[in-house]
Amino acid sequence: MFVVRLIFFMMKTWISYLLIFLLVFVVAQDLNGQASVSFDSIRQQMKETIDVLPQDAQIRIIRIKVKGNKVTKDYIILREISFKEGSYISAAHLFDAIVKARQDVVNTQLFLEVNPVIQKLTEKELEIEFVVKERWYIFPSPHFKIVDRNVNQWIVEQNASLERVNYGLKFKWDNVSGRRDRLDFKYINGYNRQLILYYEQPFADKKLEKGFLFGVFYTSNRQTNFATDSNKQVFFPASNHQISDFVRSTFRAEAGITYRKGINHRHYLRFNFVNERISDSIPFIINRNTSKGFLPYFTDNKTKQSFGEVSYSYSYYDLDNIAYPTKGIAFNGHFLHRGMGFEGMNLWQLYGKLGKYVPLSKKTFLTFYSIGSVKLPFNQPTYNLTMMGYGDFYMQGLEYYVIDGVLAGMLRTSMAQELIRVNVPTFFIKNEKYKKIPFRLIGRVYGNIGGSHMPFFTTGMLNNRFLYTYGAGLDIISYYDFTARFDYSFNQLGEKGLFLHVRKDF
Repeated sequence: MFVVRLIFFMMKTWISYLLIFLLVFVVAQDLNGQASVSFDSIRQQMKETIDVLPQDAQIRIIRIKVKGNKVTKDYIILREISFKEGSYISAAHLFDAIVKARQDVVNTQLFLEVNPVIQKLTEKELEIEFVVKERWYIFPSPHFKIVDRNVNQWIVEQNASLERVNYGLKFKWDNVSGRRDRLDFKYINGYNRQLILYYEQPFADKKLEKGFLFGVFYTSNRQTNFATDSNKQVFFPASNHQISDFVRSTFRAEAGITYRKGINHRHYLRFNFVNERISDSIPFIINRNTSKGFLPYFTDNKTKQSFGEVSYSYSYYDLDNIAYPTKGIAFNGHFLHRGMGFEGMNLWQLYGKLGKYVPLSKKTFLTFYSIGSVKLPFNQPTYNLTMMGYGDFYMQGLEYYVIDGVLAGMLRTSMAQELIRVNVPTFFIKNEKYKKIPFRLIGRVYGNIGGSHMPFFTTGMLNNRFLYTYGAGLDIISYYDFTARFDYSFNQLGEKGLFLHVRKDF
């Protein structure tokens, strides 16, 4: 009853007023497609059509067509479908094969909707068409984004300071050539100054397996996190009111190759060159605070460092919906060597995350999500010690803290139940794709365990100990991968609170 009361309390408060605002905000920040909910009726009709066939019938696929794709090449869609023209599928497995094919096309994140339509079906032959609705691919848009690790930290610890906001112009062009490539350009000012140019072409060869990427990134920071004290980030300058000149600059050039044979497996090999410089004041402050466990930012407390990086990533996805999975498994493994012979930098890191999603019924599912990382050798400068509390490596209920280290692991588990599914008319939008915006509300209860090992002296109360948190939450899901997570969490320090996240696990 506590969970039910908590969920409805959250629904009746400010959450309902933020729905449309958050959708617009996230669409402006990260536009990736998610299919709508209209497939349910088509799915049932298709199952009834297939069920009348003898289960042992061997059906030949005589034609696969696609419709509705004005930009995306036909062969980009067809490569995601595991069966081909000329293939044979038994009637007993045909329904599952079509549903899986649709799922894999949805997971390209190129379309708002993907609906399979059986045009001809006998005991011997099948002709099928996949009808898609493409999303917008070109987005020149203003950029406005907070720089802190999460919304709660910005509001509570930084008093929602506008000094800690980036603003500017970004241009994102997905599916540039219709081959699922992407081009990003950003010019950002404010808390940071950034200039970014990035291009990725995943299917550059005739077999649609090999690709390439390259990018140039330049960032100047007016404030930087250079140490940790009592599991809190320490910044220079210390106060938001002191932010003026730039105190850190980073240049990074990246090039890489990609390989994706089949549907589920993805490989990335990247090479980077990095040059970074920090203010002369930072080593001076570190030397004065060694009693607090402050470590050199770079080796030997230098103010500048150049190094090379080589990294290899492997990903495996077999999910019903990559934007918000409720069934399947996903894995991402990452190997990094930072240094490549440059003096003062030598890091070998292994990182992995695994998600397992288990449906219990049509609207109820379990989630198991784990992350682990190890860094060698253990003797590293602060630059290489960031661990828990950054990116997706956080425990719910400990959002206000960072837990540095060289060896860390975490497990998040949850049970979720779909509460509401509704299409909200927009009234003022005439475009057929957006006349109605689908929303799903999903309630959750969850628990987290984890820990991070730090081999050096630290004032942190959360390092080198077993950690646990728990709570209940509400997820709001809509178009364009929009997922807002509202968590009411409790931790072992006796603290509790409401936290907002818009970050996805994969």
